[in-house]
Order: sequence, then C-alpha cells, then structure tokens
Amino acid sequence: MYAQQSSCNCTIVLEKLIKKVETEYPGFTVKTRERFPYEELTKNLISKAKNVDGLDCGKILKMYTDFFRDPHLWVGSNGTPFSSNSGGNSESVTFDIRDFQDKVKMTKDVLEGVWSTEGYKIGIKKLSENEYTGFIINAKSMLWRAGDIKFKLFRDSSFEYALLDRSKKNGRYKIYKEGILFMDEVGVALIKEVPLPLVSVAQQKEKLREIAGFYFKKLSTKTSILKLPSFEYQHLKEIDELILQNRTNIEESENLIIDLRGNPGGTTDAYQKLLPYISGKSVRNTGAEFLATQTYINNLLVYKNSLDKNTSTEGIDKQIDKLRGNLGSFVNFTDTGKPVYIEQIEPAAKSPRNIVVLADKATGSSAEYFLFIAKQSKKVKVIGKPSYGALDYGNAYLVDFGCPGYQVFMPTYRAMRLPDYPIDNIGIQPDLYMDSSVKDWVEFALRYLEE
Repeated sequence: MYAQQSSCNCTIVLEKLIKKVETEYPGFTVKTRERFPYEELTKNLISKAKNVDGLDCGKILKMYTDFFRDPHLWVGSNGTPFSSNSGGNSESVTFDIRDFQDKVKMTKDVLEGVWSTEGYKIGIKKLSENEYTGFIINAKSMLWRAGDIKFKLFRDSSFEYALLDRSKKNGRYKIYKEGILFMDEVGVALIKEVPLPLVSVAQQKEKLREIAGFYFKKLSTKTSILKLPSFEYQHLKEIDELILQNRTNIEESENLIIDLRGNPGGTTDAYQKLLPYISGKSVRNTGAEFLATQTYINNLLVYKNSLDKNTSTEGIDKQIDKLRGNLGSFVNFTDTGKPVYIEQIEPAAKSPRNIVVLADKATGSSAEYFLFIAKQSKKVKVIGKPSYGALDYGNAYLVDFGCPGYQVFMPTYRAMRLPDYPIDNIGIQPDLYMDSSVKDWVEFALRYLEE
C-alpha cells in the first residue's frame, strides 16, 4: 500500500534514504561517532531489504531513522510516517452514497448521518442497538478507500478507531447538540453534514474551538485560563484572535494559567503576542547552526515564491546567499554568530502578576521553546511533567529523497547549546512536578495561585 507507484525496490529506497540522512541530517556526525553500531545497523538493514516490500519495507526504513532517536527525524510515505506496529485487518462495507444520504436525511438518531473531518468524509450507520460503524465516503489519503471502516461506536460511549496502519485505538467519544462528535484519545472531531444540526455555523465553530481546546475563560475573580493545544501554522489566526479578543481580561487578571498540555508545537510565531505578558525586558535565546544543503535552499525558494508580492524578501535572500556560499557546512544567520542572542521585549503596560504554565509529556517542539522562554521570567512557574523532548534539532521539512511516494521529515539546524544542555528525549523540567495523585491540574494550579 505504501508508495505503490514507486519504481524503487526496498533496497534502493533504503540506500537513497541512507545517503540523504548521511549528507543532510545536522545531527549525523555527532550521533554516529561510535561507528560500529551504525555500520552494523546499516549492513543488517540492507541485507533484510533485499527480500521485503510494502509494509515490511516501511518497518526497515523506520528502524534506520529510529537509530538517531530524534523526534524530528522520521521516514514515511505520502506524507505519513511509517509505524512499527503490525497493523490490523482491513474491514469494509458496500454502500450507495445517494441511497445512504436519502435514508439518513430525516433520521432522529444523533449518530447516524454524513460527517466530515480534516481529510475525510465519513458515513455513520447504525448496525444494532449497541453498535454503529463509521465508513469512508471519500478521503484525501491514498491509504483509505470508499467503504473502508474507519471506526466503530458503541452505546456505552466507547469507540474503536483504525489508525493509518489499520492498528486499532480505543477510547471514549462525546456527542454534542451542535452536531459535533469528538473522540478524545485520537483527537478527532467530526462535523455533521447530513442531516444538518439546528444551530448556526458560528455556534458550531465556537463549540468546536472549545472542544479542540482553544479558549479563554475566567476561573475566579482573580484567575483566568488560556488553553492553547497547538502552535501549528493553521491555528495562527485563531490564536491571535483569541488573545486580541481577551486582551483586557488577560491584562486585568491577577493570575493567568496557560495550558499547553498536549501541544505538539508548530511555529514560534504562535506565541509572540503572549511574550509581553510573561517576559521581562529581554529574552535569552539559544542560537542555531543550519546545515547548508541544496534541499534547504530549495525549500526556502519555495517559501519565498509563496509570499505576497509586496512582502520584502531581503532577509530570505541573504540567508539563501549565505547557504549557497557554504554548501556542506554549518552557518549561523545571526549577526554575531554567538550561541546566545538577546531579544528585546516591550512588556505590556498591564499584565498578570503570577503565571502558571501547564505542560506534560505531549508538550513538544516550539511549545517546549515557549517553556524555555517562560522559565526565564520571575513571575512564571511551569507545573506538570517533563515535556516531550524535541528541541535539539529543528526547523524540519518533509522532503523527497529520490523514490516517488517516499519522504523523510528532517531537521535543518542544530541548537548551539549542545552538547552542554540537551533536551531531546529528556524534555524541559517543570518547576513543580505533578504526580499521579493529582487528578485535576487546573484546580491544583488555581489553588496554588490563590491560596
């Protein structure tokens, strides 16, 4: 199923992947100082690759990138990382979409109907008093076909969800009157399209934002909470609007809780509007060295060409020129070239006196860098558990490496705090650790701030 249009057999795919990583991964030299384990691994994998294809080839490729223990380095097909799971059986149903839509148009059943979520349109059909099945009507992913069963829902509010490799994940679902079905453990929210719910688009959008976790609310007269479950690019506008709409409330709150639990990161642009409320007059940022490769240059050129014609490209042009003049070497884009640079922050005229940031093992990448910055402030405490640990090598891109359908997700820089202060696979440590006896972290943070 993976990259079935590719003309490369598994041996060729592996060899091309090895060459790409060895020449363009910023951490390769450091992580292969002990050559014997690396050379034994590659020799064994090349031998195994001669006799496999499909899913088994994906597992071999994954074993190679897993060697580097870098959360920002993975290999996949058609934009999806390979899994080491054995997967499960593929189930499917036969259906007529027009007939199905006609039958569910007038249904009073809150679950039956046509639903949509990012990348999928799904039909939910009642099979019995205790079970519903969710089947693919259409999907962007080549790995799913019309009729494939994506999930099953049960009367006790439990579900069974098929991941991309067909392995199953179980959890609990909730259905909302706004026509939203949410499966928490897999982070999937579906919107009902047929029959349409009797609510406005604005109401549905607001409820979806609350469910997804983007919200601001007052917890008491003194304390407010700002929930930001992602810093990914598609949420930039939503985050900026949320902060702008609640600017007065944020400024007048004596205490603020910023909940970053489950935030996988994305872009550092996502939290810029928060810095005046949490920081002093300056922030110490760690520098980065970029490995100059033609692949990275090509990615910058694509980004440059995507910009509005009125946007200045002077900064990008300078970076591209510096990379072109130093191919194969590491370059630092800052003027000083030092491992630390100071960023001046203009503090807000009014801001909370005390701030708690909640973080857990699923807080990663740029969300971890927010923790790194926040811990520099005298009025901030990070409460929770050590974060994910994916911050030593970053600014990763999904790139082709010579076999159609296959890509590798790979960083372009290494942090200049290395080797003194590694974070990968360790995480940012909280100021106050949350042990398993604490069931409600928000309630704990509220008491911590107000007692």
